[in-house]
Amino acid sequence: MSFLLQYENKLEIDTSPDSTESFKTLAKGINTMEADPNEEQAQDRYFDGKGFAETDVIGAQLILSVEGHRYYGDPAQDFIFSKQVEVGPARRTNFRLTLPDGATFEGPCTIANIVGPGGAAGEKGAISFEIHFNKKPEYTPGP
Repeated sequence: MSFLLQYENKLEIDTSPDSTESFKTLAKGINTMEADPNEEQAQDRYFDGKGFAETDVIGAQLILSVEGHRYYGDPAQDFIFSKQVEVGPARRTNFRLTLPDGATFEGPCTIANIVGPGGAAGEKGAISFEIHFNKKPEYTPGP
């Protein structure tokens, strides 16, 4: 048994959402990725619980928060940052997250909160953005 190393996750973004799918690996300059299920919960108290609540997850949206350094010439980053001043459908594409065991989450997404590059004069340009899966992504178990 061994611990997961984050770099074993594979992130891919479709850089041609209006034509034939063209997934490009999102890795160069990327040093942090956090997955958040962004769950919505109902917490209800019933008489049989004697004042204590029970919780049901009633909604969710898988969001990936990504951070790193701006690398010009990388097709995935160049695509994302070309959308920085766009709104509406221009921010929509497709995304695939492959976990180290080979399982995948894939589906339509919106690129949100595109920030950077920024930072001090002697530092690499820091960036961040989020991938918001639209609806429930398709989950395929690993082999």
